[in-house]
Amino acid sequence: MIIYLPLPASTILAILMILFGPVMAFFLLWKAIGLKGYASVFAYSNGKSFLYRIDPRVKLLYAIAVPALASTFGIYVGVALLAFTLALYAFMNNFLKDIRFVVLLMLSIILPSAWIDSITFSGFRRVSSYLLIAIEPTSMGIRGVSVLGLLFGLVSSVPAALAVAAAFIIVFTSSPSDLLTSMVKSKVPYELAFAMTLALVSIPKVLDSFSLLTEVLRSRGFLGAFNLQPIKTLFQRFWTYVFSTGLIVADFVIDVLRSSQNIAISADIRGFRASKTRTYYRDFRMKPVDWTLSLILLVAFIIAILR
Repeated sequence: MIIYLPLPASTILAILMILFGPVMAFFLLWKAIGLKGYASVFAYSNGKSFLYRIDPRVKLLYAIAVPALASTFGIYVGVALLAFTLALYAFMNNFLKDIRFVVLLMLSIILPSAWIDSITFSGFRRVSSYLLIAIEPTSMGIRGVSVLGLLFGLVSSVPAALAVAAAFIIVFTSSPSDLLTSMVKSKVPYELAFAMTLALVSIPKVLDSFSLLTEVLRSRGFLGAFNLQPIKTLFQRFWTYVFSTGLIVADFVIDVLRSSQNIAISADIRGFRASKTRTYYRDFRMKPVDWTLSLILLVAFIIAILR
């Protein structure tokens, strides 16, 4: 299919095609994370399946080794590993919620990447037979949408999607305290491990705070549906949304600063960094199955690196 346009219209269409990828990613991320109802997706809930009993260090090694294998051995191995990783989600407590979140998050990486590759591939490869939609005249190096580029983008983004799916197994099946302990036992500096764990724990609180601020403004009439009639009302509504966004961002920053101050005071009260040696309420050790899985994953990672 060939679309003939004047040069200004072709340029505008090329700009819109370039922006379509980031907009798609933002929409899918919004659907995945959102604000209301999804703040708890990062919250840990205890479970009894084998995933919850595996040492967090083994799951971290899995999140590193599996994407490396997918990148080394190609699309078929990558798709198989991705299917296996997603199948592990069936052993989680909140299977439907977790799998929906991860799938949308993966799509926010795969689809925009494939779209960008499809339009840039058609720009650099001037072979009209590969074009699903051709634009004449060429503008900004974009000649249309390439089927070959779309397939290339889908293939090349499989390791990234696999890394997301593997990483969130750690988030959903390991408590923050276990993550902190495992990182410290792996000789990660305590301050760095504490900061990483604190950032993970703070995500639900941040989303809850943002959602609360939005609902407060909505209840006071600042946020509402757009009214297309008359035009004056439309501009008033637009200004209201811009003004409300500024209020939300300002209140959100103030709330985060207050929260960080409370965390600092709490850490000082508990003697943070007062001593180099620390004790743990739950001090766990790697079991034989953990050592076995670690050895297998380490060998797989070395093979992927050296191949």
